[in-house]
Amino acid sequence: MTFKVKFILASVAALVLLACQPAQETSGTTKDDAQASESDNGATSKVAQELDPTPDVVQEFSATDFVEGKDYRILDAALTLADFEKSPGEAGFVMEFLWPGCPHCQHFNPTINAYALEYTDVAVVKRAAPANERWAYDSRVFYTLREVADTNLDDEMIEFYQRTREDHNRLPSPEDIQGFMAEHGIDGEAFAAAFENPAQTDKLRKIMTDMMDAEITSVPTLVVNGKYVITASAPHSPAESQRYFALVNHLLELE
Repeated sequence: MTFKVKFILASVAALVLLACQPAQETSGTTKDDAQASESDNGATSKVAQELDPTPDVVQEFSATDFVEGKDYRILDAALTLADFEKSPGEAGFVMEFLWPGCPHCQHFNPTINAYALEYTDVAVVKRAAPANERWAYDSRVFYTLREVADTNLDDEMIEFYQRTREDHNRLPSPEDIQGFMAEHGIDGEAFAAAFENPAQTDKLRKIMTDMMDAEITSVPTLVVNGKYVITASAPHSPAESQRYFALVNHLLELE
């Protein structure tokens, strides 16, 4: 079984993503990605202390610690959740724009998951960014898996992409993805039919349109309640995680 991406937006070239570059089409990772992997050695989260066996003293933050234009920016028109995504939580929602093949996103994933476990009244909505042909392929795989798998495999897919990069210094091939599906009991014919369904293209178009409207130029990027784009750097230490997610919670409380 083989499958090809047929979805490319002509305006994608306007995006220059800073954390993980989509402009270079390759079946493997770039030298910069490899260096990023070495330097971003698994950002740990203070949100869930079990991720760090020796947590630092918990810090306290106030609204004055966070600065518009430095830590976040406000969108003129708020982004909305799509009908194929989960509903907002009682305390709101956080969108994460990511690419499964991005080392930064891979290292950030346990951190955002820890936040979601601690703040169960906040819906964390992961969005796979289709920023070029390869990214669109991976995004299409991401959303197809959501449709055909019995359980959500977002995290398993991201971990699979990370293992492939670390073990083989490349992105997963179609054959690798077939093996991943077999491992998780996914029928190949059902996956192929869902993968080619035009509904997947509609999902990618929605995500790409939101990225362009919000001028999102790096992944991972969080958008809080569809209105506040976090511009502070993703955390790489327990102390940074404390401040980063205090910022998220601060923005959730804003009207």
